[in-house]
Amino acid sequence: MSKGFDKYKVSSEYDVIDFTKIAFAEREKEIISNTQKIDTKNSLYISSSAKENIFSHIGWGKDISSNSVEQGGLLIGHSYKNRSDNSIIGHVEVAIPATTAKGSMTYLEFNHATWKMMMDKLDAINEATIERDLQIIGWYHTHPGRLSVFMSGTDMNTQRKMFSKEWQFAIVLNPQKQFWRAFNGRNAEECNGYMLSK
Repeated sequence: MSKGFDKYKVSSEYDVIDFTKIAFAEREKEIISNTQKIDTKNSLYISSSAKENIFSHIGWGKDISSNSVEQGGLLIGHSYKNRSDNSIIGHVEVAIPATTAKGSMTYLEFNHATWKMMMDKLDAINEATIERDLQIIGWYHTHPGRLSVFMSGTDMNTQRKMFSKEWQFAIVLNPQKQFWRAFNGRNAEECNGYMLSK
C-alpha cells in the first residue's frame, strides 16, 4: 500500500492509492490550461484519450456549424485527496460526450434521455473493465465563438445541483479560440488543469 493519497468513492469509502503511479505513468509532457498556474492546491489531470475524445466531440481548433452551439459531456475517472496538504487531485480517464444534448450559443441542456445515454455508457465501460470502478468526477461544456471561458450563473447552478462535492470538477472550453479552464467543488473555484500527452 502506498502512502499519502485517499481515493474518493461514491460510497464514501477510501482506498489508499498512489496517484502518481496512475496519472504520471502516461505523461511525457503536460499541457497546462491556457491560464497562468494559479495559486491553488487542487488540480485536474485529463488523460490523452479523454482529451482526444473531448476535442473530437467539440471540434477543437475548428469553426464549424456543430460547435457554434454549446456542447458538453461527463468527466469519468477518480479523484484523490492528498492527506499531506488536503489538496484534491482529479484524474479524468474517460470523457462521455452528451451527443443528444440540446445546445444554443449560450445554453446547454442534458435532458433525461441524455443522462440515460451517458449513464448506460458509463455502466458499459465499468462492466468491460476489470476493477476500474470509474465514476463521474465532473462535466465539461463549451462556450463557443467569442465567449470567454468561465462559469456562468447557469453553469454555477448546474455545478451546485449535480457536481457539488469538493472532488468534482468542471471544465469550460472554447473550441474556436482553443482556450480552456478547470474548476472544482460546489463554488467552482478555478483550479490548475493539465491535459496529458502520450
